[in-house]
Amino acid sequence: MASQGKKSLFYRIMAKFTAAIDPKLEKYRPPKKKEPPFTPKTEEELIGVIKRTPKTLLDAKTRNLLASAMAFDKMAVSVIMSPKRDMEFLHETDFLGPLTFDKLYKSGATRFPVLNQDDQVCGVLNTNNVDPLAITEETPITKYMSTDVFFVRADYTLEMLLATFLRTDSSYCIVINRDENIEGFVTLDTLMFVLFGRDITDSFDNDSNASAVAKRSEK
Repeated sequence: MASQGKKSLFYRIMAKFTAAIDPKLEKYRPPKKKEPPFTPKTEEELIGVIKRTPKTLLDAKTRNLLASAMAFDKMAVSVIMSPKRDMEFLHETDFLGPLTFDKLYKSGATRFPVLNQDDQVCGVLNTNNVDPLAITEETPITKYMSTDVFFVRADYTLEMLLATFLRTDSSYCIVINRDENIEGFVTLDTLMFVLFGRDITDSFDNDSNASAVAKRSEK
């Protein structure tokens, strides 16, 4: 028992000695190798870094902006377009009377594709260009209709969509599929909102990410 007590006392003395002298020996030790900073090598690793970043540094809006930017050249137009069921078509033989204009105004839309006798889009009516005080029951749709019609395919990327808007100097495109059937429409406002102002569904704060957006666009 006496030997165990001496052993325990020895350990206590050595512990105090080590604690006292250890800081003084620090300058004689070789410098510790610093771990190199982690550098993401793939998109998935970069997304992981963003997800791990505290929200005090990257808030939800900033994360969503990053997600949108990373998916810009992969996300398909079909992801952000308004479907065909939300479109209201007019006919070139229609008249734009006060009642018709009021109906169009209340729909919430501002642009309406105009069909010809072959049910092909021959123009677009923009109600912002219509003076409601100047129309009568006999005012033809074609008086205010623009014949500048631009199309974009549903499988185009948002990058290609932006290029189309810039090239045509337009802000409204009808979306078609590979068979040239109408799928819906998309506006420049919608594109800008997705990129800079909306909490997109596919963001870093849920189970999806920029890669998931890309996979959706490929379907």
